[in-house]
Amino acid sequence: IAGLTGAPVDADMNDKGVQNALQFAVNTFNRQSNDAFLRQVSEVIKVQKQVVSGLKYIFTVKMGRTSCRKGGVETLCAVHEDPSVTQCKITVWSQPWKNFIKVLENTCLP
Repeated sequence: IAGLTGAPVDADMNDKGVQNALQFAVNTFNRQSNDAFLRQVSEVIKVQKQVVSGLKYIFTVKMGRTSCRKGGVETLCAVHEDPSVTQCKITVWSQPWKNFIKVLENTCLP
């Protein structure tokens, strides 16, 4: 019943809206984290989107620690050899016509 209106459906990582939502989620994660190092997505396990007065993106990803410190000037931040990976479920709500985007859920497990 994936075609049901309002039900989450699998999304394509090549979709610009999906990419923007994931980048926003990663930036928010790094701002809120107490870690001295930035984290990046090391693997996308699943991505879905749902139409709800805008779009809700639901990501299941693995996040790995990079060698880049928060507040540093590095822009190319590869994930460490031993990245202390956590699996996260992140939900982002976007209303592009209002220039609105917000992380609704961010749950990570080691």
